[in-house]
Amino acid sequence: MRVSSLAVFSLFAITAEAQTNPGAAPPAATPKIAWEADFDRAMQRAKDEHKPVFVAFLMDDEPANDETIAKHYTDKRIVELSAKFVCLACCIGQHEEKDGSCAKFPGITCAQHQAIEMKARARWLTGEDVCTPQHVFCDTAGNVVTRKVYLVPKDGLEKCMVHTLEAVTKDPDATAVVAAERARVDKWLKELESRNAEVREAAMRELVLTEDGRAIPAILRIAKAGTDETLRVGAINSLAKKGNIPAVRPLAGLLGEGKAQILIAVARALETIQLPDATADLLVSLKKEKRDRVRGFLLRAAARSSPTNAAVREACLKALSGASAQLEPCVLLALGRLSPHPTIVAAVRSRLGDKNQNIRGLSIWVLGSQALPECMDPLQELLRTEKTPEVVKIATSALSKCRREKVENYDNSFTTFFSDSDYQ
Repeated sequence: MRVSSLAVFSLFAITAEAQTNPGAAPPAATPKIAWEADFDRAMQRAKDEHKPVFVAFLMDDEPANDETIAKHYTDKRIVELSAKFVCLACCIGQHEEKDGSCAKFPGITCAQHQAIEMKARARWLTGEDVCTPQHVFCDTAGNVVTRKVYLVPKDGLEKCMVHTLEAVTKDPDATAVVAAERARVDKWLKELESRNAEVREAAMRELVLTEDGRAIPAILRIAKAGTDETLRVGAINSLAKKGNIPAVRPLAGLLGEGKAQILIAVARALETIQLPDATADLLVSLKKEKRDRVRGFLLRAAARSSPTNAAVREACLKALSGASAQLEPCVLLALGRLSPHPTIVAAVRSRLGDKNQNIRGLSIWVLGSQALPECMDPLQELLRTEKTPEVVKIATSALSKCRREKVENYDNSFTTFFSDSDYQ
């Protein structure tokens, strides 16, 4: 094992400090959440001790999940709050240390968090797509109080824990915090009635970040039919926050709208939220919709919401065949969001010779996103003849992706060849 000179210097400094100041306090231990070792006993303890349940679903080797474990679960305030919960770690990964303990979830073994994951998944998750990191907060009987999907800021996770404690146990400290937030929400709710557009929009931005149960319904009332269309679009746009579960079903209910501007706003919001709950509604809407400018956004939303869904993949491939100039770029963007599949590669590679450099660039981006072995030959062949600098650049990056090399910000590199404003 190689040790850097900085590490050696740091070790020397610590040793010197211990020798010159033997009474010095040792470094403070990293705060740790006390994870439960058995699902059934944990649920019984929640009832017996009248504690809410904190359930964490995580996966391995993914940045947002890794950050949650490394930064959120070692945060002093979050660890302090977790002591008021019964805490369940749910992960199918293997991280066993030499002593048999789990390196990711201190105090339990990998076999234990794997067994807990199976029971917790059956109880609290639905559908085949499991989005992580995901935190489910329950009452003492295991009934869901609130749910957070994807990475949330540390203060956002803390806020969920506080609101759960207030709702389930009337914890006095939590009650004081919730009361203070309620006062702020009262102010923002009043500002929704303002005639000043900037004031209204600022209020909606704040409301969508709160845990107050009145916030999302208040925004949705503006988003529904019967109000000014510009106001409606603004309200829908404010709900476009990744993982915004409470907004998904109400937004899906607006997919029956006839107005293109509203449908596009709803599809864009669902694309940003990225949850599978609205996928079936998006596909139904897609079958009825005839306008290409709307269909493109519906396909993008479905692909982003359910990247592994076979029906979504087939809908995208069908739309690509004979797609108009208005629809084709959006379909390619949707295909680039889907999980790797040979049929996508076969459908896209024929467009590498398109006269339009934007179509070539988007097609290349799709192949890099797919990153399958069969993507490499067509990319290498294109690079032998391609002259456009922007296309050469994306093709080089795509080839690196296919070689499993790290490419910074590849997911968003399609923007060189695509802009939403061109297709609304």
